[in-house]
Amino acid sequence: MKTGIHLIGDLYDCAYSPELATPQGIEKLKKNLSRKIKEVGLKDLGEVYHFFGPYAITAVVCLAESHISFHTWADEKYTSMDVFVCNYERDNTPKAGQIFQYLIEEVFKPQKIKQQTLER
Repeated sequence: MKTGIHLIGDLYDCAYSPELATPQGIEKLKKNLSRKIKEVGLKDLGEVYHFFGPYAITAVVCLAESHISFHTWADEKYTSMDVFVCNYERDNTPKAGQIFQYLIEEVFKPQKIKQQTLER
């Protein structure tokens, strides 16, 4: 078994929800992402979200298995993100993929994606 999987995405022409541009929207995102993490069977150890203004967010979620991070640039409608999980006790690769797809399809909604998958 590989020691981990690192999914990296550059998301272009994102269709950010207008709600995401508010502190209440960030709280909803935190709650929904936390729920998704639990749903797929990963363990959330804590997070930091920083709201810079309309659609500009930096976030890092620390997992027992590693981390999730994303950074948005409102002016460019661009998001960089990564999901990294270790596979020490079990293969968490599908779980990482589910989180990655959730962020793409439900949160950022890009028109174009450049994705890299690194096996660690």
